[in-house]
Amino acid sequence: MIRKTIIYILIGFLLQISNTYAQDHKNAIGIRAGLPFGITYKHFFDANSSLEAIVGTRWKGLSTSAKYEYHIETNIYPGLQWYVGGGAALGYYNNDSPWVVGTDYRLIFGIEAVIGINYNFEDVPLNISFDWTPLFNMLGYTDFDFLQFALSVRYLF
Repeated sequence: MIRKTIIYILIGFLLQISNTYAQDHKNAIGIRAGLPFGITYKHFFDANSSLEAIVGTRWKGLSTSAKYEYHIETNIYPGLQWYVGGGAALGYYNNDSPWVVGTDYRLIFGIEAVIGINYNFEDVPLNISFDWTPLFNMLGYTDFDFLQFALSVRYLF
């Protein structure tokens, strides 16, 4: 139910966005397929830095995160970049999570890092990325979650 709602909101938003595209895009919005599954939004400050916000689902809960990312050209292929960064995550998991014992929901808060590869298509306002986002939870349960990998597809505007 939550996944369908997220997809419908994203489609509606994309239909409202103008079709104009320039190489100096400032924003990107799309779907993150992985952990967590959800919507990803990036604001680019310049060619080398961005702020990414993610709203997603995991263990029938909700998670949000915000990360600063530094982009580095690979010099292998135009539009292909590495990125690294960090930020914070806040959310909750329900008792389907192996980390939640004896309660219905558990609040989580932690710091996370990110390392990934990013590609901006030249003639199409589209961006794809693959990243690894390890998370260290400091509230709710204290643990290192190293299994957060995802593929994201974003519309650039």
